[in-house]
Amino acid sequence: MKAKIALLLLLTASAACMGTACQKQDGIKAKSYSRDGLLGLSDVNPNMPMSPTYHNYRADTQLMKDTLQPIPNITGSTINMNGPIATVRIKVRPDLTDEQVAAVQKEASEKLTHAMPRYTVKVSVSR
Repeated sequence: MKAKIALLLLLTASAACMGTACQKQDGIKAKSYSRDGLLGLSDVNPNMPMSPTYHNYRADTQLMKDTLQPIPNITGSTINMNGPIATVRIKVRPDLTDEQVAAVQKEASEKLTHAMPRYTVKVSVSR
């Protein structure tokens, strides 16, 4: 009789454990690899040359120059990179008013920040 009671208690306890293990847990989601063809390696190593997110300073500088090119009244630019900080010096036409210079600086800063979100862009203007 004791064996039957012990077996019944063991079955009840195992059923309770299985029931709690199979419950859906709120807020916990299993993570999976991204579908980059490299089992998620491009997420872990964004500067791996095979990654679609691969960038270097030369490519980033060229993209910044291409972003500045269509902005009117800019006659030249110098871009310096120091880790995540991009310091951009723009040269504008000398006949612009202070308000126009401020507008050019704001437009350049907005466009560069949008084009290069991984950098903190600091824009200065000279005439």
